[in-house]
Amino acid sequence: MKRTVRKLSLLLSLALALSLAAPAALALEIKGTYTEGMATATDGSTWGYVNASGIVSIPLRFEEASDFSLGVARVKEDGKYGLLRQDGLWLLEPLYDSLTPVDCGVYIARREGVWELLSVVPVPGEKGASHQLYTGASSITVEQGTKGKEIVIRWADRDSARISLSSLPQALSNLGVPFASFSLRSGRIAAFSDVSGKDWFDLWVDLAYNLGLMEGPGDGTFQPYSTLTVGEALKMAAVLDSTYAGRTFSSGGDPWYTNAVNYCLTNGIITDTTFSSYTRPITRAELALVLAATAPVREADDVNDAGRVASSIPDVAGGDFAASSIYALYAKGIVSGSDKQLTFRPEAVITRSEVAAMVARIARPEQRILLWPANDSPAYYRAAGVQLVSSTFS
Repeated sequence: MKRTVRKLSLLLSLALALSLAAPAALALEIKGTYTEGMATATDGSTWGYVNASGIVSIPLRFEEASDFSLGVARVKEDGKYGLLRQDGLWLLEPLYDSLTPVDCGVYIARREGVWELLSVVPVPGEKGASHQLYTGASSITVEQGTKGKEIVIRWADRDSARISLSSLPQALSNLGVPFASFSLRSGRIAAFSDVSGKDWFDLWVDLAYNLGLMEGPGDGTFQPYSTLTVGEALKMAAVLDSTYAGRTFSSGGDPWYTNAVNYCLTNGIITDTTFSSYTRPITRAELALVLAATAPVREADDVNDAGRVASSIPDVAGGDFAASSIYALYAKGIVSGSDKQLTFRPEAVITRSEVAAMVARIARPEQRILLWPANDSPAYYRAAGVQLVSSTFS
């Protein structure tokens, strides 16, 4: 018995010695408040992000990390700055000595002594897509001009260029930036009483509101769990289509959805037999039919293989109502279903928060979803060492 006690005592002493010798684990500290479903966190030396449940969703690996705003966070890794999406995919990889936001998804960057003007949405070109709008500059600054603030780009061997911030969306369009007509504007952030920074849809409400695609009923709420009616869907489709295509649309009429219905009829988004009522809730399949017929969706590139999409959605077969429209939304990265199996639920109604996610991805290509990321995915979809989280599904 004494020998057994002695052995047990030795084991306890050894365990105590090992515990004292082991380095103490650093406590995780959440900094600031939640924005767009995420909060910065640190262990005292590195930074990352936790989700609304307090679980680390983007690993602590950065030297600096900003709060998310309109789907973007600036981080510093190995002494270089880059931009992250909420799901941990790179929008701009960490290559820059400095990275300063301007407006409309445009950044001033310095890389190895050279100044560049970058767009979060890359511009297609003969040598592939590039985030560079201007490069090789000796300086790029934002200055007060005669008609407001301007981006001033200076080169050592040629005349400088000036871009007015007020005309930046048009300048981006002239430079070939896709979907430049849907430009994010700094300072326009939603503040609805029924949308919390911890909600999965806070990001999408912020984006949809910033872009002027969705608002609340006027009482300070957004009503994220309310269903969308057919009339509301057609108004949204008219706004998306007219903004992208440069057509004229003014909401209103008697009843209130009349102008939206007429616009959608005139521009081939619906026919006069598509709907018999405009006041009832719209189904998910019907909304897919409407949105897929708008110009911004028709002209969006596929980011997911269309054939694989058609064979992967468990509850939509090829001959089903609106099947081709539903497949198009998946292929273009606008929806990913209601779960990790890509289930669409075509007959179900749809909430305003779910719609906010859809229209935000239609308008902003850098937020679209890769269902099956690959090594040859575009640069702004490369992962920062994390897995996609379930909150990306909607």
